[in-house]
Amino acid sequence: MESLEATSRIVTLREQTCQGPMMAELPHHTWGPRRELHLCEGWLASADQPTTRLRRCASRAYRLHHNAVVINDHELIVGCPDLSALTESEQTRLAELGEIARCVPPVRGIYDHMALDYEKLLKVGVEGLIAEIQQRRKGLNPQLPENIAKDEFYRGCLLELEALLALARRYVEGARALAEEAAPERARELREIADLLTKVPARPAETFREALQSIHFYTFMLWGDYQLGRPDQYLIDLYRADVAAGRLTPQSALELIDCFCLLYSAYHPKGSAVGFMVGGRDGAGQAVHNELTHLFLQSIAHTRLAYPGIGLCVHEETPEDLLELAVDMLVQGYSHPAIFNDAAITRGLMDLGMPERDARHYVHSSCVEITPCGQSGTWVFSPVLNTPGLLVEVMRDTAECSGMAELLAAYERALRARVLADMQTQKLSQLERSRNGTDSLLSSCLVNDCLKAGKSVDEGGANYNFIMPTFLGLANLVDSLAALKPLVFEAQELTLGEFHQILMDDFAGSEELHQRILNRLPHFGNNEPQTNALMREVTGMIVRSCDGIVNLFGARAIPGAYSYLEHVTHGKATPATPDGRRAHTALAAASSPTQGADVSGPAAAVLSSTCWDQLPFMGGVAINFKFQPLGSATRSSMMAVLKTVIARGGLQLQVNCVSTETLLDARENPQNHRDLVVRIGGYSDFFTALSPEMQEEIVKRTGHA
Repeated sequence: MESLEATSRIVTLREQTCQGPMMAELPHHTWGPRRELHLCEGWLASADQPTTRLRRCASRAYRLHHNAVVINDHELIVGCPDLSALTESEQTRLAELGEIARCVPPVRGIYDHMALDYEKLLKVGVEGLIAEIQQRRKGLNPQLPENIAKDEFYRGCLLELEALLALARRYVEGARALAEEAAPERARELREIADLLTKVPARPAETFREALQSIHFYTFMLWGDYQLGRPDQYLIDLYRADVAAGRLTPQSALELIDCFCLLYSAYHPKGSAVGFMVGGRDGAGQAVHNELTHLFLQSIAHTRLAYPGIGLCVHEETPEDLLELAVDMLVQGYSHPAIFNDAAITRGLMDLGMPERDARHYVHSSCVEITPCGQSGTWVFSPVLNTPGLLVEVMRDTAECSGMAELLAAYERALRARVLADMQTQKLSQLERSRNGTDSLLSSCLVNDCLKAGKSVDEGGANYNFIMPTFLGLANLVDSLAALKPLVFEAQELTLGEFHQILMDDFAGSEELHQRILNRLPHFGNNEPQTNALMREVTGMIVRSCDGIVNLFGARAIPGAYSYLEHVTHGKATPATPDGRRAHTALAAASSPTQGADVSGPAAAVLSSTCWDQLPFMGGVAINFKFQPLGSATRSSMMAVLKTVIARGGLQLQVNCVSTETLLDARENPQNHRDLVVRIGGYSDFFTALSPEMQEEIVKRTGHA
């Protein structure tokens, strides 16, 4: 498909996004002080509600009723947060209400990280959802005790859905008012926006633009990391109908897509991981590579921002030109798309008992966690376990260990115990959520089968309710075991107790040993038989540690091996480890080699990164690769790595293609690199918005030529 340039509108909108206040500069899940003020006011105003769950719903409805109408210049798809500063009196009121809000039951655990059933939204609209809920509510026998909670759920859904429609009507009024004062061409566009919101999201979408506006308006008002699912599948019929009728061209469609994608950075704070997937196969097993697949990928070059995080699902029928387009985006340093192994992921989900149709209709739920679209109540990234930190504890507690096998057995027992203990905490959070609720019921309205069951996502109403613990620092653990074996159990130069004390001292007075570990002992990522075998050993332990463990709803624990930002956060609290890592420094990112340890080139690194069975790890696997930007040589090397990862069963590949010099200059002169985007441990983020520790971790990664 022909490559299309960004229109002048998109160039202007992107510049506005980068130069104006961005949610991406706010702390993660803060969402802005004005929203917090409205929620606090809504909590006070809803005191007459009979239950905590309904009070939460009424509070969210209050926020929608008071949400400002924000329509920025040049926008064709609208719905942005009001980031205007609070007045002095509003700041005082928020501080006062904040003290009262301390009494509100806190939110614990995951409440978004899913793809909704957007096909249903586009088919029936919000009014269709309301009609369905009203019909189901009428069918309840109020004398049956089990129907009390169902009726509460339906009442909460109606509160939020009706508030959403009220906000859409205010947007209609706002657009028409702006049109009265605008120049003729912009006035025409504003009247079109008003006409759009007169129809959607209330009623079914009949055009491509109506669909994008409906999806955005519904999702934006949820204020969370909700994924778009597979838009090249459920929007293609509307796109083709519009093109056939002369309402749309590929260029005008891409402009709409670009407008839509730029909104992600307008309303998602930093540290978010939100986006969608394209490609792969549909529920019937047919390969998907259509016009929209290409257009959504082309939008990456036009927006060039951290969000949305776009994933390309690759399989044996993915056309070469689509792979070349993806690689071209990555070589240009855009960090998107991430590459996902469609056949392996589908097989992994089917191994969990999913029917094939559901297993093909998956999404990366934020970073790389794999969940089914439109029917997931899965808790991802919960809990988070520090594998090398646990090894240090085992060394302390088993100082008299006589051999490597005994150490590994002790470690596996400790790992299982840690998973069990942490899962118990997660169950208590789920129990609290099932009683008092924290998720917006707008999401439950589009998660199957919540409406049918009369249960919210928090109550287990989704068809799939897995929980996905993630395991940090796998390469540190492997390299640590590779150091312990020769030093403690073969040459017996040290006892476990002595080595543990060296770690507590952060290698002070043991620099010769430290350098020997770093430079002469094997490290994962270089395709060495010993470290590859140890990686297979420890990942097998992880799978066994989750075996038979279930959450509050009886759904199984499924491991993940990615890190988000937690490899830096947990690293700060972790002492030195036997692999030579210094105390309080970052752990290895995701399932990748330790930063700078993969010194044998990209071929060896990719062979190590795919040496273990990743199918049980539907909780997410992130393989990081950093390439030096060297033009055509980088392009051919990147394509070879991509195809090797897929052929060897790797679940995912994410790429940074940026020079160390650029990163260092961005660290010293952030004002010149405000939109520099890099891959972290499963998602992309703005480099200059990262912590100094996270920036250092990115700089230290091996840059393959």
